[in-house]
Amino acid sequence: MADAGSYDADIVVVGSGPGGYVASIRAAQLGASVVCVERDDREWGGVCLNWGCIPTKTLIASAERLAAAREASKLGILTGDVGFDFAKVMARKNKVVQTLRGGVQALLKSNKVRQVIGMGTLEAPDRVRVAAPDGTTQSIRAKSIILATGSEPVRLPVPGLEGDGVWTSNEAVTAPYVPNSMVVIGAGAVGLEFAYVFNALGARVTVVELMPEVLPTADADVARELRRSLTKQGISFVLESKVAKVDRAGGKLTATVAGPKGESQVDCEVVLVGVGRRPVLAGLGLEAVGVEFTKAGVTVNERMETSVPGIYAIGDLTGKFPLAHVASHQGIVAAENAMGHASKMSYRAVPAPVFTEPELATVGMTEAQAREAGHDVIVGTFPFRPLGKAMAIDQQDGLVKIVSERKYGEILGVHIVGPHASDMIHQAVAAIELESTVDEMKHMIYAHPTLPEAIMEAALDVHGMAIHKMRS
Repeated sequence: MADAGSYDADIVVVGSGPGGYVASIRAAQLGASVVCVERDDREWGGVCLNWGCIPTKTLIASAERLAAAREASKLGILTGDVGFDFAKVMARKNKVVQTLRGGVQALLKSNKVRQVIGMGTLEAPDRVRVAAPDGTTQSIRAKSIILATGSEPVRLPVPGLEGDGVWTSNEAVTAPYVPNSMVVIGAGAVGLEFAYVFNALGARVTVVELMPEVLPTADADVARELRRSLTKQGISFVLESKVAKVDRAGGKLTATVAGPKGESQVDCEVVLVGVGRRPVLAGLGLEAVGVEFTKAGVTVNERMETSVPGIYAIGDLTGKFPLAHVASHQGIVAAENAMGHASKMSYRAVPAPVFTEPELATVGMTEAQAREAGHDVIVGTFPFRPLGKAMAIDQQDGLVKIVSERKYGEILGVHIVGPHASDMIHQAVAAIELESTVDEMKHMIYAHPTLPEAIMEAALDVHGMAIHKMRS
């Protein structure tokens, strides 16, 4: 073993996504010399910034503004005919991505993180080989290694599900046009967000989902409420069904959908595969150094350390929660442990938003999960419809649901579908993280008129005390 002075860096981070670049910065803050390896100079910021969170939310913002403009007359605003320029929509998306990508590089530079372009592969427990785009290679030796290679879209083994007109989320965020019609496979967050965008832009959208309800991992009540709202907007849903094959004729696609009542055909211009993502494991050299992994991801402990001491894995690569903010938090935990601290990762209070309109956001246990875990469950709900603020802004769809434990009133989960749900959920994140009770939440003073009043009323409703809820 060489002496410590022969190390090229304290930490090498492979991947610059929301896990990798955050880990790099945290390690540098703790005094580490850090190298961050990114395979493509055009992808600093990783999947989230270039292909996921940021481009999709930018497109969603355009779709929301378009829908709001079309409905502005309800608020007394006269706009005339409203349309959109898709080229400008995409140009704005590209500008936002490029600006944030440059911001990631600037942050790394300001923290004195060395940036290296190329494919990183484990050569040894303390060494990463980087193959640059020009064919040259270098070997970087470090005391610790953090793997943060992210994920890629899942592709389904369905006959005809390849070639022109078949998109994944990658093609959708770089779409050259808005198709006249689209079949979306999968009603998870990815599928629903793209369904919302393209429906708002004028496509006829049909969503096919294998499970009985959209967002199968979400609480059933809020998932059902979101589906009802999206259906009112014109999106069609085919549940408990799958796309069995895709045929082509005359430049058009026909998806054969198989369900409980047999098969049916849906003609469309584009099929979008939105069933999720899988970890990027190939080419990392995991086997060569003995890092344990499965198809679901790299195995890690609560310190984010793999089976090989000194090698950590974070983000989508671990298969834990495919969320950018989880990757960032895991990155901080990994960096701190690599630098000799004692940090542990907790998934107790992870917010999970879906950026449709209305939005959906959840944290903690669903009602079903709480019951399965053996809790004596008591639930409170409150709709946005009676709220003064919701009425004033003309966004009344949705509800808040609080899942609590009966004896002590501890809050186990909060589920919101409605306006600004992704922002509102953070009160619930804090409540669950701090092991708050329903009594503590309902005794807070909430500003009026605001949307979070629905949280207060749902907390009151746990014990049948909601003020603004009609009694039968």
